[in-house]
Amino acid sequence: MKVFESDVVIVGAGIMGAATARTLSRSGLTVNVVEQFEPGHTNGSSHGTSRIFRLSYPDTLYVSMAQEALSLWRAAGEETGESLVVTTGGFDAGEQIEANADALGQCGASFEMVKGADVGDRWPQIRLAPDETALWQPDAGVTLADRALEVFLRVAMHAGVRLHSNTRVESLELSEDGVEAHAKEKTFHGGVAIVTSGGWSAPLLATAGVTLDVKPTRETVSYFAIQESPPTFVEWSNPSIYALPAPGFGLKAGEHIAGPTTDPDRPGEVNLESVERISAWVADRFPGADPTPASAETCIYTNTPDEHFVLERHGPIVVGSPCSGHGFKFAPLIGKRLAELAIG
Repeated sequence: MKVFESDVVIVGAGIMGAATARTLSRSGLTVNVVEQFEPGHTNGSSHGTSRIFRLSYPDTLYVSMAQEALSLWRAAGEETGESLVVTTGGFDAGEQIEANADALGQCGASFEMVKGADVGDRWPQIRLAPDETALWQPDAGVTLADRALEVFLRVAMHAGVRLHSNTRVESLELSEDGVEAHAKEKTFHGGVAIVTSGGWSAPLLATAGVTLDVKPTRETVSYFAIQESPPTFVEWSNPSIYALPAPGFGLKAGEHIAGPTTDPDRPGEVNLESVERISAWVADRFPGADPTPASAETCIYTNTPDEHFVLERHGPIVVGSPCSGHGFKFAPLIGKRLAELAIG
């Protein structure tokens, strides 16, 4: 059994693990990151070219967090010379947009309530009913997901963080001076272990007696050709549905927490009924889009009962954010918080 020593062990090299590794790489601590697949794999929650970035939430806590995250994304871009966030502006329609507007106003974020009759002239890529009201927020856009993951890991490794790919941690064991993460024929020992393994987190944490109340679901997203890249769009309903530019594809659209409970170790299967609903919505809302999807794929949401994040420490184990499908935009902020929990 080979033993790897470090101050901190991070289990999972998706976007949250990568962001945490980048933050810790400046701390002077030694860090091992252990990933069961190759970074950038398509089995979890961090793959693809883009994710929505938005300030619009009905909760001032999340609006203020998004404001801080945006400044951190921009700082990371300046530091690395990489564009990680593209601002397009974004719309919210449907239920709760008044609450979103109220929270944005309380946090000093700019927004505008727009009538559908005026949208076509200003934003021809979007279609609203003439008497419909939507919320326009100019700071919305997309994070360039696969680029951000690659950049965060590259920065961390350049600073001395060690990445162990294709190494699955099967159990956690508390030791006298920290925690041991056990993989096949390898053990990673550290004073602290940070678990950022998404849909695999709950059973792994259970091996160390830590309970995480989450439900992984398999969500379907579809891609459509479109004449001109649009603003982002979220329509709040049950389920909510969203769309955003996807570099290299055109338009990406999906339903929020609409997929079945899943075992993350099983191959993903596209939900054809979801694809049909998404296609009909795209045809209605995006006049320049081809409503026939060019492709579809799945990703995993790791959902808490209230959709809030979990960032907490249990002895030498830090639990890192099952994000309920809306966490990617906060990655540099969550990485900062998890690093603070580990150091503190």
